[in-house]
Amino acid sequence: MAVVNGEEREEMNRANEFVDSVGSKLVASLAGLGLAGFVIFHMLGNLQVFEGSDAINGYASFLHDMPILLWTARAGLLTAAAVHVGLTIRLALRNRRGRPVPYALRRYRAASVASRTMALTGSLLLAFIIFHLLHLTVGVIDPSAPDGMDVQGRLDVYGKIVHAFRNPLYVGIYVAGQLALGLHLSHAISSAFQTWGIEHAALDRLFKLAGPGVALFVVLGNLAIIFAVFLGWLHP
Repeated sequence: MAVVNGEEREEMNRANEFVDSVGSKLVASLAGLGLAGFVIFHMLGNLQVFEGSDAINGYASFLHDMPILLWTARAGLLTAAAVHVGLTIRLALRNRRGRPVPYALRRYRAASVASRTMALTGSLLLAFIIFHLLHLTVGVIDPSAPDGMDVQGRLDVYGKIVHAFRNPLYVGIYVAGQLALGLHLSHAISSAFQTWGIEHAALDRLFKLAGPGVALFVVLGNLAIIFAVFLGWLHP
C-alpha cells in the first residue's frame, strides 16, 4: 500500500482545489450567461409597451396563461441566480484566503472600470432585482399603483409601468439599477468567453466587444421605456 507523504498530500490538495476552482468558474459563468439571456429577452418583451397597452397586456396575459411553463422558468432563473451568486462569493473568499495580505499598491493597468467593480455592481444588481420584484411584480412597494384590469379583463401591466415611471424617485432607482446592470454585463459576458476557453485570433476583438455591446443594447432598451414614460411620450 503506497504511503502518501506530506508534500504529496499538499500537491494533491492543491490539484483538487485547482480543479474545483476551475469547475466553479465554469458553472458560475454558465449560470451567469443564462441570466444574461433572460435579461435580453425580458427587455425585448417589455419593449412591446411602445405598441400600446393591448400589446404589453396581451404579452403578460400569454405568459400567465401558461403557469407550468412560467413557474418552471422562474424556478430555473432562481436556481441560476443562487448558483451564480453562491459560487462567485465562494471563489472570492477562496482568493482572499489565498492572499491574506493585501497588495501594498494596486496597479490595474488595462483593467476596465467594469472588471474592477464586479463585486460592487453585482451586489447593487442583486439589491435592485429584489426591489424590482417587490415593486412591479409583487406590488408591495407602491400601494398607490393601479392593480386593475384592462377592458379585456387582463392585468393592466401597461398602467402599472406608466404609473411607476411618472415618479422621479422610481426613475432614479431604475436608472441606477441599469447602470449597475450595464457595467456588470459588460465585463461578465466578455470574460465568459475566456473562462470557457473560447478564443480565436480572428475573433478576439469581437469577443471583447460582445460584453459592452450586449450591455449597451439592454440598458438603452430599458432606459427607453423609463424615459418614454417620464417624458410623457407614453401615457394612460
